Amino acid sequence: MEHKLPDGSAKLFLAETLDCFEAGANRATIVMAWILAVNHLFDYILKHKHVEFNAVLAKNTDKRVKVTTIKQRDDFSDIPEGKFIEFCRSAGVVSNDVRKILDQKLGTRNTSAHPSGVKITRSKVIDFVEDLVENVVLKYKL
Repeated sequence: MEHKLPDGSAKLFLAETLDCFEAGANRATIVMAWILAVNHLFDYILKHKHVEFNAVLAKNTDKRVKVTTIKQRDDFSDIPEGKFIEFCRSAGVVSNDVRKILDQKLGTRNTSAHPSGVKITRSKVIDFVEDLVENVVLKYKL
């Protein structure tokens, strides 16, 4: 899977994600794969959809969103992830089908990243990573 990515931050995040998987750290693998996908979307927006994303963000009325425009990469951290996904769809960054995948994966990431008695199986991890890499990272080319 790594060979499909160009050198850069995505390839490094994927390498670390796979290191977690090989070590049997299923929850960490899911968290790292999520970071990989979201980081990729940040890059994609800044390069290809900056104007469209900011136009949607300017119309926001949700008080949890602490930014009205994206000027730099760090501004994304002021947007809750669920809202970020919603804005991505509204701005035409992602299709509705990819929005559904991101919503589902965010739920899985939240379950994995917080203490719970839920068992995270290797098959779930494989599905999670493959889905995000194939349907986000490789689909939206930088």
